[in-house]
Amino acid sequence: LFGIPDDFPDPREDEAAHDAALAQAVTDLAHAADGGLFVLFTSHAALRRAAQQLRGMLDPRWPLLVQGESSRDTLLRRFRDAGNAILLGTDSFWEGVDVPGRALRGLVLCKLPFKVPSEPITAARLERLAEGGEDGFMGYLLPHAALKLKQGFGRLIRSTSDVGVVVLLDRRVVTKRYGPLVLAGLPRAERVIGSWAQVRTKCEDFFARHGMGVLE
Repeated sequence: LFGIPDDFPDPREDEAAHDAALAQAVTDLAHAADGGLFVLFTSHAALRRAAQQLRGMLDPRWPLLVQGESSRDTLLRRFRDAGNAILLGTDSFWEGVDVPGRALRGLVLCKLPFKVPSEPITAARLERLAEGGEDGFMGYLLPHAALKLKQGFGRLIRSTSDVGVVVLLDRRVVTKRYGPLVLAGLPRAERVIGSWAQVRTKCEDFFARHGMGVLE
């Protein structure tokens, strides 16, 4: 299941509202799936803000693992062993991470993974493209973000028997003209686009249907 809430706050317009909505969404999904979540960020600052909020919201039954507080290998081992943990990660967790089976059953992608245009290497690449008369956004930034999103998506489905939910908390894929180009390369999945309440309900139904919800 692939969910895209189209009413999610834009972090560029209201960072505090986005942070609060993100923490609530992760908490809602933790209840729906009984943990087992990767939450992937595009910045360390956003990750740290989320970690601070979630520590005051999440039930202690779901171990919260935060990149930077242990090595990547240690975090992954603890995540696999726990079976119901919630891991917050950035760039290094978008690719090359293998957690097959039910330990990972939900993936939250907080933002489209665009490169920062002002970073020196990216800026130099964009400058070269501009000198050649090419559009740096369409020719470089967008394809890179689409590939990175596909790699992030791939953290969840590692075998033919894996099932799970991916939620993208970035409404630009449904409001911007380039959205279809980003979505076109993703694996086939049932897709729900609507309010967070609608996406949450679909996720709850999915987890309940596959026997992954919280057993009270």
